[in-house]
Amino acid sequence: MFVDGHVHIYDCHATERVFDGAWRHFQTVAASYRGASHFQGVLLFTESAGDRVFAALAQTQGKAVGRWQVAATEETNSLRLQRDDGAQLIVLAGRQLVSEERLEVSAYFVSEAIADGAPLTTLLAQIGQLGGVAALPWGVGKWFGQRGKKVEGILGSTEMPVMVSDNGGRPWFWPTPRLLRAARQRGVPVLAGSDPLPKVSEQQQAGSMGFVLRGALHAGLPAQDLKQRLLHLKAPPLCYGKREGLWGFVCNQVYMRFRCVG
Repeated sequence: MFVDGHVHIYDCHATERVFDGAWRHFQTVAASYRGASHFQGVLLFTESAGDRVFAALAQTQGKAVGRWQVAATEETNSLRLQRDDGAQLIVLAGRQLVSEERLEVSAYFVSEAIADGAPLTTLLAQIGQLGGVAALPWGVGKWFGQRGKKVEGILGSTEMPVMVSDNGGRPWFWPTPRLLRAARQRGVPVLAGSDPLPKVSEQQQAGSMGFVLRGALHAGLPAQDLKQRLLHLKAPPLCYGKREGLWGFVCNQVYMRFRCVG
């Protein structure tokens, strides 16, 4: 199976096109794997405060989003999608939080809202209490200085298990961050995801980066199944995806800086 561990669907994105793009990317990746003609494509949502795409999809169960039919599972934090040509995707709930230290935190499998702004350790505890799995995604400049020391301290903690994730925003010329290397050395799972930006041109990025696991998820309990697989990984999963080029990286950074100012 191929899992994109960092999926956003913004207001400027057409949901149907997001799913179409994800399926196309998963097909492309599958073509590079011998014997992967049959595969599962999984989208792990990481919705920011105020975003409710998963909840909206859950309200459309039995209905269609464009060519995609939405179906319930036996869980409240997962959905199954099937296109009219037979293409299938699994969508799993998740939130993206921002800590007091201005560090991003992915709360996998959590559909409930969690307020931003609490200390990192508090957010990690809340995610655990809600039955989620926490991951710290890499971001430009976010793992340096005091924040980097905070992340490193968390990675060394046995009381607060946490994963880390790489994403498509890290350009090809950027060396593997030290803390990603440290995580691998300590046996901390390193995941990956596309992390689309709030731009129309990014609405088909989902599925373009992620990680690979063997087998298929339980049909009725895919979120619970994936959670257990992540918590019991014996080795870091293989990650896939093409990284951003220099020009695209610069343009995206300028866009996000001006967007934040605006």
